Amino acid sequence: MTASADKTRPSDVPYAQLVTPRSRNSTSEPGVVLVKDATSDTKYPQATLPTLSFLDLYRFAALPDRILLVLGVTMAAINGAIFPCIALVFGKAIGAFAQADGGVDSDKLNSASLDYFLIAIGLFMTDYFAYLLFSLSAERQMKALRAHALQHMLYMDISWYDLHDPLQLSSRITGDTVKIKDGMGQKLGDGVKYVCQFVTGYIIGLARGWDIALIMTCIMPVMGWSMTYVMKRWRSRATYAQQVYAEAGAVAEETLGSMRTVSSLTAEKRALAKYNKHTAEVEQGNIKQSRILSLMLGLFRGCDWLMYAAGLWYGGSKVWKGEASPQRVFQSLMGILMGMRALGLITPNLTAVIEANGAAVALYELLDTQSQIDASHEDQGIIPGSSSGRIEVRNVNFAYPSRPDAPILRDYSVTIESGQTVAFVGASGGRKSTIIALLERFYDPTSGSILLDGRDLRTLNVKWLRSQIGLVSQEPVLFATTIGENISASRTDFTRDDITAAAKMANAHTFIMSLPQNYDTMVGEKGVSLSGGQKQRVAIGRAIIREPKILVLDEATSALDAESERVVQQALNELMAETNMTTLAIAHRLSTIRHADKIVVLADGHVVEEGPHDELVELEHGLYRSLYTIQETKAQEEAEGAALALTEAERSKEADGYLTRQESSRSMRSDGSRTSARTSSVGLIDSVSENEISHKFTVWDANALSRPERGYFIMGMIGSAINGASFPASAVLISQLVAIMTLDYAKYEEYEDLSYLSSLPHKVAVYGSLYIAGSVVIWIGRGCQSYGFQYMAEKLTARLRGIHFSSLCRQNIAFFDEKEHATGALTADLATDALRVAVISGESQGRLFQAIFTTAAALLISFLAGSWLLTLVMLAIIPFLVLGNVFRSTNRRGSSILADDMAEVGAHASEVLGNIRTIVSLGMEKASCERFSALLDEPMKSGERDAQINGLAIGFSSFIIFATYSFVFWYGGKLVNDGSITFLQLMRSLMAIIMSSQTVGASVGYIADAESAFEAGNVILSLRDRKPPIDSFQEGGLRPASVLGKIEFKDVLFRYPTRPEVTVLRNNNLTIEHRDCGILRSERWW
Repeated sequence: MTASADKTRPSDVPYAQLVTPRSRNSTSEPGVVLVKDATSDTKYPQATLPTLSFLDLYRFAALPDRILLVLGVTMAAINGAIFPCIALVFGKAIGAFAQADGGVDSDKLNSASLDYFLIAIGLFMTDYFAYLLFSLSAERQMKALRAHALQHMLYMDISWYDLHDPLQLSSRITGDTVKIKDGMGQKLGDGVKYVCQFVTGYIIGLARGWDIALIMTCIMPVMGWSMTYVMKRWRSRATYAQQVYAEAGAVAEETLGSMRTVSSLTAEKRALAKYNKHTAEVEQGNIKQSRILSLMLGLFRGCDWLMYAAGLWYGGSKVWKGEASPQRVFQSLMGILMGMRALGLITPNLTAVIEANGAAVALYELLDTQSQIDASHEDQGIIPGSSSGRIEVRNVNFAYPSRPDAPILRDYSVTIESGQTVAFVGASGGRKSTIIALLERFYDPTSGSILLDGRDLRTLNVKWLRSQIGLVSQEPVLFATTIGENISASRTDFTRDDITAAAKMANAHTFIMSLPQNYDTMVGEKGVSLSGGQKQRVAIGRAIIREPKILVLDEATSALDAESERVVQQALNELMAETNMTTLAIAHRLSTIRHADKIVVLADGHVVEEGPHDELVELEHGLYRSLYTIQETKAQEEAEGAALALTEAERSKEADGYLTRQESSRSMRSDGSRTSARTSSVGLIDSVSENEISHKFTVWDANALSRPERGYFIMGMIGSAINGASFPASAVLISQLVAIMTLDYAKYEEYEDLSYLSSLPHKVAVYGSLYIAGSVVIWIGRGCQSYGFQYMAEKLTARLRGIHFSSLCRQNIAFFDEKEHATGALTADLATDALRVAVISGESQGRLFQAIFTTAAALLISFLAGSWLLTLVMLAIIPFLVLGNVFRSTNRRGSSILADDMAEVGAHASEVLGNIRTIVSLGMEKASCERFSALLDEPMKSGERDAQINGLAIGFSSFIIFATYSFVFWYGGKLVNDGSITFLQLMRSLMAIIMSSQTVGASVGYIADAESAFEAGNVILSLRDRKPPIDSFQEGGLRPASVLGKIEFKDVLFRYPTRPEVTVLRNNNLTIEHRDCGILRSERWW
């Protein structure tokens, strides 16, 4: 089926079709693509992005998930509401120092300290439960989403797959769902927390000074506009990037899944160039977006300082007029500022939610697409008690849905009686196999009808219909499991005796028993461990074991030698005689169908001749006679070859036909296969032990990879320094004003004399001006921080993707034979590892450096301008903060197992979607879904374990910070009371740490990100540094000016690296002279 790509999007083409098109250079793609072609400069129209409401993300939330979500939202909301209460406690604490004689009210101070401790306990509990509940809910929903997505796709009609690339579909199930989970898990919990912090802070601000709050709110429209703009652009970018990455993933999966063909054509670098073109497209688009987004983020932070200026100016004027106490003013001011600080911290969480929405758009629309032929409903359609196998095709016209204007069958009519063997022949391209697709109800006729036992196929239950048909295709598909499980793949209730009987009837039992593990021998991905003839016989056994009423052989014996073909055909004849089985055979070699009851000759989509062999060969000028005459000229040569093969055959040596290339995907390997010991032997083993190539990724590796962007690194560092230092700098300004206002206002209250407040207008004007000037600096600094590190992250992502894919392409074939290196597992790593590493060079790194500069500036101010004694006390809490993150980091070391489990999930999804016709024809949809669901259990359990530890660590960190506030206020009050320090020194130290704590706390996620990044980096750099013994990218070696073509094998000894105990070639010698034709044959034609 071929179709050219349309240049415009039809009105009835869903967006899901646009975001998962087939490969752009494929001639079978009928739809519109979203971005320009990777192999040309042709540009395609961009689809209008559909919308997806926030609640739509939770369509797979069951009742327990909803309960967890509600409880999680409640905990996060309480947590967010608690934090701004610091403003009230802070006001109470200030009141303790508002004594005209400079003393301290111990009762007020003790009460404030107790309040801080209660806040610490509240934050610990709510942080822990919020993280745990959101994570549990997200893990459960992701299992449900992934399982439902695969199930839905498996039950879609085959015509749908003509428009959607299965390689991209599997990438969406494993890759896009990671982003969706991120957006509905902890990041969403943090978002709820910050929203509630904003609301509560505003309520406190309005309650303690409504007019101050309204003045500060005047800046809000600008901040709201910048945030809305950021969200809109980020969503658009996320959806676009996911589409292009899906296409890049399809290129990678197609390449790695056909590595023998790619290597034989030396097409590795061409595939790499195509892949890199996709990643470069995302890189350039994201960098362009980052320029504007960075300006908006800088504007947001600058407006934050403008709000400081407005609040200080207006609040200060009320103090110097005696209309409000400093306590109330700073409670209102801090409430508003803590609310606004929450809006600043919410950006990464909103980004995660937006990216989750963007990733869900295409996936959910796919899930909303209904199948035209649905086998999932067991109660729909007629289920006859029995079937005789009589088939009648009446005036069928058919065109593939992807090419409705190109008729395939025209007025096609044929009758096949019960128990008959009917062969379909014709020239290449004669549409012989189309009738099989219609019989299986892969498609429905455009007009006309197909009847089974007098009933239209469209009235029959689809699952029952397919259970009556045993299909053996020209290129059989075996799954990455054992031979026995492949034969019994269609049902789970077959016994070993059933399997053995089917194998014997297919002439497969002998070679199976000669294999190392008999029926328990793993066949590898796509059955690579077996030869073509062996795979075909296993597939025939798989069809026979179902005891179908209709057996369909699509050139099923074309891969067998003459003797095997004769034996299998005899077994099939006996089976049909015993069961009255109706047989349809698509044949190219006419010698295999001479004894068919009827031969149907096709040309140009319709029947031109029909009858038994003897009648058709008598038709003068007949098409069948012409085809038969051509093949008869080669009959003698074929007979001689068959006789030779029969003479040389020795069943006891058939195991030599077993190609010992073991390649089992992660989806079917046992738990013990995660770490495999590989035997090495010089000259025999051409792979290298994983231990020998392991690369310990460090932050220095990340810096080395980002060296070309060091100019942007410096820009980001300068921006981080400005942004980080702004928090303790603000603390200095506020603490100065708090101290001055508090002491002056205490004297005013004592003596009721406004002259004590006369110096305040000038000081408020000076500090307000400093805030206005600082807002411009902050705008520039925050913008530089965001753009510098985002630029680095995008460059590093594209560079690492290129390195990763290039490293895979250059590996020798033995690498891909290893069970750990199944295509689905490799592409799953390729889709995520670069992103995981790049995180530590992006905003996460920016927040880390910001926190470092914040901490350094806060300590410096606290030491020099505050109390060194209190600073030492606050420094003592740092080890406890680190301890919490050490727990999280230790827990992350188990995430390599989680990544391994997800690789198994990806490998299974890739395998079943990539072989959808085989899955559907065997009725394996339900079994495949059950296997997939079982594989999803382990990642879910691992995620739940992580949630417990991470929640405790986060809650502990919050507790330590605020418990320290409690102690410092209490201890600092005693120092002020006995004259060891002044109130101003206390305020400078306290404000420096309070204004900095949340910023530092928000950066601790870098440690978890870094652990994940290092694990992913180990994979990439170990591949990069691995030196394959056969390196197609190596520039060294001889390059003769010309090649004559003489081939010599001299004493060749060879064993496959994955099975070194079996010798395949023993001292082989062979010479093929220039221009000679050499034919290689063995005891069996494999």
